[in-house]
Amino acid sequence: MSTGNEPAIDHLSAKLGEFSDTLNDNEQTMLSAILGLAEDQRLRLSSRLVEERLEDANDGDVQGFGGISVSPSRGAVFESTQGFGSASSRPIIVCGSGTAQVNRVWSLMERMGESGCLDRVQSAILYDINTDTRRRIAAKSKDMRSSQGTRVFQPQYIPSDDGFHRNPHGYLQYAGRLLQEQESLVEEVSSHADRIGTAPQLIVHFIGFGSHSILGAKLHNKLTEEFPDCKSIVVLGIPRDPTLHDQMRAVWDEFEGLLPDQGFLITDDRIGDPASQDHKLACAIASIEASSQSGSGSGPTLPDVISSLSQDTNGKWMGVSSIKSFEIPMLTSWSMLPPFRKTRLVRGKGDEINMLPIKAIKAAMSDRWQIADHKSPDSETRSMVVCTMPLKNDELPRLNAQVQELLRYDGFFEKNPRTTVALASAQFASNSMTRQTPNLPKRRNILFSMAIGFMAGVWAVGDLAIGWVFGRKPAPLYLHCSRIYTVPGAEDPTREIGTLSSILMVKSGESQGQTQDRLGNDTKENWADAVDSILREPDPA
Repeated sequence: MSTGNEPAIDHLSAKLGEFSDTLNDNEQTMLSAILGLAEDQRLRLSSRLVEERLEDANDGDVQGFGGISVSPSRGAVFESTQGFGSASSRPIIVCGSGTAQVNRVWSLMERMGESGCLDRVQSAILYDINTDTRRRIAAKSKDMRSSQGTRVFQPQYIPSDDGFHRNPHGYLQYAGRLLQEQESLVEEVSSHADRIGTAPQLIVHFIGFGSHSILGAKLHNKLTEEFPDCKSIVVLGIPRDPTLHDQMRAVWDEFEGLLPDQGFLITDDRIGDPASQDHKLACAIASIEASSQSGSGSGPTLPDVISSLSQDTNGKWMGVSSIKSFEIPMLTSWSMLPPFRKTRLVRGKGDEINMLPIKAIKAAMSDRWQIADHKSPDSETRSMVVCTMPLKNDELPRLNAQVQELLRYDGFFEKNPRTTVALASAQFASNSMTRQTPNLPKRRNILFSMAIGFMAGVWAVGDLAIGWVFGRKPAPLYLHCSRIYTVPGAEDPTREIGTLSSILMVKSGESQGQTQDRLGNDTKENWADAVDSILREPDPA
């Protein structure tokens, strides 16, 4: 009934097929039913043979096509619980494009750490296509990543170490890979936001007009597209170098086209010392966030302030004033319990702790301390003034109430009805001190580095123990006061804002003085033409 390994049912089906040709219609119908039953039986036998082969296999995998195996093990599943991925809310993303702007971001992060609100920064993007900068920041950010929870992102693809020779379009020959890495960078930032469970509320992006200006604008667009509900502010740094002024004029239209509806906070390196100006700017931004974290309820958060100012008529352009820091009198006393040496602020005969903030707030309203050249904001301009003092949080609410009351009696809020005043607890260094950050790495061999690390660890432990027992040596304490506001002339910034017009209105090869003379002559000619047209007798019809 069977031939070889062929089952008997298959042999029977073949014989019945040959026999069906000799039957009539009724007989063929009956034969078709019998053949259908035979086919079903054949399929059952085939399935049984496959199952027997699987049972005889030595491993527990399912042998598939070409030796591919599929593991039958099931992935682990977990139960849910209430809570959040992170204990603190981190709604801020800071970003810097270019070496100078990365240094600004790092200064801001240091000031945020000194004010105790660095944990409000969820991600820091230090976008500088420079190997030395990347190595330096990677070494300095190790402790910050582990202790503060702020994630630091840097570019991995460094096609050239020449900084594109300060050419904003020097990246074009590597554009494909660079833009692809920007997308990957933004995806990592987004994944980190999902992981900590906090959607970003504000992006603070520092951009200049060096080789990373166009790249920085493209990166900013990718960030705003990834977080469409997030507010953003671009801190626009106007360089001191005249060579970069020519580049700024060349790329301004392209730069403005990439960021058509973007809000800017303008700074000018030509006003004062750039390092001191950067320190003032960092203190101003950190003070705003610290005012909401000091426990006094005296001020809104940084995202709230930027969102509120951006809704004003001139909200597309913002400015900052930061006064010279005031030194606060202090007194060193001795205690019976460690730390034996304690430092306290002294109110003095003139009640300096109450009067110094009032003096600083009034000084911050002057245009003398602006960090960019623009029109002075009037009394109806929306603004916020923040004073930071090295005072404990439990004393700050009382001081804040006294300062607000004294300002009200002095008529400050009647003269400036749209100005908010807040106090914050923070200890910043004097803004007249400039600490240069070296751009080049320190190259040492591994043994020398290990020896230095060991000695530094021993010194740190000893210093910590001595400081806990005897107290720290008192350093000068300073009061900082800053004001952020909207800048008049947002409708035509290239003409109305002096910092921009002094560069963008200058023709190539023309000095600023020649530009002012040319504009003055043009104005005189326009007035002469207008008067001449009025006095000219009409032609008879």
